[in-house]
Amino acid sequence: MNILPLEDPFHRPLRLISDLHLGHDISTVESAESLRPLIAGAGTLIFNGDTCQETGTTFRLKGQRMLADLHRICAEEKVETVFLRGNHDPHAPGPDLVDLAGGRATVIHGDILLPLISPWSIHVHEFRPALEKIHAEYSAQDRRRLEVRIEIVRRCREVLPAASTTQKGKSLKARSALFFREIWPPRRPWEVLKVWARLPGIASDFMDEFRPQAEVLIFGHTHRPRVWRRRGRLLVNTGAFVTFAKPLIVEFMPQGLTVHRVELKGGQWRAKPSFVQHSWHGPPAFSALS
Repeated sequence: MNILPLEDPFHRPLRLISDLHLGHDISTVESAESLRPLIAGAGTLIFNGDTCQETGTTFRLKGQRMLADLHRICAEEKVETVFLRGNHDPHAPGPDLVDLAGGRATVIHGDILLPLISPWSIHVHEFRPALEKIHAEYSAQDRRRLEVRIEIVRRCREVLPAASTTQKGKSLKARSALFFREIWPPRRPWEVLKVWARLPGIASDFMDEFRPQAEVLIFGHTHRPRVWRRRGRLLVNTGAFVTFAKPLIVEFMPQGLTVHRVELKGGQWRAKPSFVQHSWHGPPAFSALS
């Protein structure tokens, strides 16, 4: 199913995190067990893409083991799970888009917002022609249909190169080496800054076109935790559990949602007090169960 309308009974909170990148060198999640405090107490937990490092043989086996541990912990805590697909786990079993709270909120991984998926990639010159060819197969009118946009991004994920970034340990030396590799060539940080600057507008345009009645859009992908209020909507980028980034967690309750920063303390990831609260403005946009 590409689009999942999800109504949670809210006996316990519905929570959402993204971009764990389990198994990757740059992931800051050393073990699935370290995530238990974020899992415990939830009724449903949405993992919004790039949960497990599916691409790249160097990382895949470790990622699969950690993902199995994650499933076990969620089962132990009696938490239902939804795994959206991302560009690093394109074959995840879940949907590409989730509508929550009767259509008041929409969840996407975020790569659907960018035609080149990762325009800052050092390999963009290699995969750009293939992605542009896929987009060219669809008319402008076709691309105004959400199911077509999802089909395009799913096809684009399949032609991206496998993950190749490496980080030799967690020491300051290893992180410094990664930093200098990541900012070369100079166009890369420039591309990142361009995406960050344009992202609220791009996300707002997406909502205007495909979910005009929704109040909230939640996405990840770009690894920069930010919250914006644009055109009467709340836009939340949940960041990432990777080096040089920080994660956010979103918690839904019947009356609205809260956004929390997440920190690693004593080997456990824990949510801090909320710094954003959003109450629903009106009745549901539609019945997610109809």
